[in-house]
Amino acid sequence: MGHNRLGTLPATREWLDVVGHLADGASAAVVAGATSRAAVTGLRRGEGDPGVARAVFLLARTALAARRDDFAAALAADGVHVPPDLSVFDLAAGLAAAAAAPDPAAPGPRSDLGEMARLAAAETLTALVGDHAADLFPGGAEVHDAVRGFTTRNVFAALAHDFFARFARRFLLYHLGRELSHHVGGAGRFADPAAHAAFVADLDAHCREAAVIVRDYAGGWYDKNRFQQGVNREKARGFTAYALGKLRKELAARGLDRG
Repeated sequence: MGHNRLGTLPATREWLDVVGHLADGASAAVVAGATSRAAVTGLRRGEGDPGVARAVFLLARTALAARRDDFAAALAADGVHVPPDLSVFDLAAGLAAAAAAPDPAAPGPRSDLGEMARLAAAETLTALVGDHAADLFPGGAEVHDAVRGFTTRNVFAALAHDFFARFARRFLLYHLGRELSHHVGGAGRFADPAAHAAFVADLDAHCREAAVIVRDYAGGWYDKNRFQQGVNREKARGFTAYALGKLRKELAARGLDRG
């Protein structure tokens, strides 16, 4: 999976705009916006991709499982298998494996978009559990307590924000990765690898700013569903499609605003 299969960017007008922005030294926001507009078909496909929806479903169900005393058993009911005295890495690996497992409700091979979402979800769990735990490498009850904190409206909103920001970053770099390397050194956009790394960091910041648009919606969606019918696969699919639609439009619009 990944941009190592893409080769050079397609020679369409939209992708030529992306290359032109890179060569002209445009900001990460402008390059991200141009990339979003050029790759709009891919982002739209993500709105209906079962692998992306499955990653979101598992994140939400992991938060709900933490409300149970037997956290490991509650996770196992959704296919996330972890040892009873789990570490944060066990939890992330268990979710990643569950997201990669064949889904009877959506048969067929996993997509690259689904793989991006799977990795983004595992990264999000690792990062946020670490942020909410006292120890550098939390385990056992501390992991359980940290994830239990995700069941509030505001913290789940932060969880969703982090996930969609990481997904957007992976999506943009999937398309830009090979092209960026052509602009390092010589007369290229980036004088050296450090300048390239700084641009990627700016791109990450841009994705985090853009993903704010889904934060409040995510918190409201989670709050409503955990107290009513619960979070199921169908509801997760609807939420994912709407959130990605908002994110796609925001990424494209922010590139225009900063052009």
